[in-house]
Amino acid sequence: MLEGDDVTGGPIRRGEGGEATTLDPQTVRAVEEGRVGSDQDPSHRTGAVMLSFGAVHPGRERLAVETFTEVSRFLGEVLADGVIESFAPYFYEGGAVDGTAGFFLLAGQQQQLDGLRRRDDFRRLVLRAGAATTGVAVHQLVAGAAAGRMMNLYRSVREELGLLSAPGPAASGVGDPLAPHPPGA
Repeated sequence: MLEGDDVTGGPIRRGEGGEATTLDPQTVRAVEEGRVGSDQDPSHRTGAVMLSFGAVHPGRERLAVETFTEVSRFLGEVLADGVIESFAPYFYEGGAVDGTAGFFLLAGQQQQLDGLRRRDDFRRLVLRAGAATTGVAVHQLVAGAAAGRMMNLYRSVREELGLLSAPGPAASGVGDPLAPHPPGA
């Protein structure tokens, strides 16, 4: 491995393929405990946050690398503090998809995630990321029982609007006078 300093002045290691891996003590501890990118017991999670980003603004490559490192360190800190349960960065392997080059996925409890999104230090990082890359966005996701409630709400609204049949025998279209019929039937 090659050694050196990363853009924030911390130690950096480079793997055989040249990839940089910067790990601060909190992130190292989280990795050792299996909390980074871990889906060991996601059943208790109620939400996630996706911080997505697009292409780097031309001429702001250094800022993009610095910001990526800064976001990673920040997430390692909030992970170590128990604010989030896991996080992992993702990049689309084949290039950007609909303007999104990649994202960080943070998992945990919805209430904790809501609080994190409202913190000034998180908002500051999002603004820095927007100065470095296009299409920065913060997406709120629900999981577990909250996702089930969301689906039930979706079904209820669609039923109210007449876009879905109410559950029961009519849902199959049998005996439903409003169900579409094939021509000649």
